[in-house]
Amino acid sequence: MTATGRPRAIFQRAVSRGNLVVAEVTAREMGQISLLEALDLTALIALKDPRRRSRVAARWLQRYLDEHPAATIEDAAFAASALAALGGGGHDEAIAALGGLAGRISRSAS
Repeated sequence: MTATGRPRAIFQRAVSRGNLVVAEVTAREMGQISLLEALDLTALIALKDPRRRSRVAARWLQRYLDEHPAATIEDAAFAASALAALGGGGHDEAIAALGGLAGRISRSAS
C-alpha cells in the first residue's frame, strides 16, 4: 500500500464508523482531500458536531464552486439546500444528492 493509501483507508474507516476525531486528524495528515472525501467529512461533522455544520458546509460549497466554474445559480442553490439538510431528517438523501454533484465534477476532470 502506498504512503497515501494507508491514511485514505484509515479516513474511510473512521467516516464509516462515525469517528470524527480520527477522520479529521487523518484528513489533515492526507493534506489535499478530494471533494467527495470533503463531503464525507462535512456530513460527519453535521452529525457529530452540529455547531460547526454551517461553517463547514459553506466551505464545501465554496470548494464545489471553485472546482466547477460552470456551475449555475441553480446548481449552487441545490447544493446549498442539500447542505442545509445535513444532520437532519434528510441527511442520507442530501449526501446522495451532493455526492452526485461532486461525482459529476470528478468524472469531468478525468
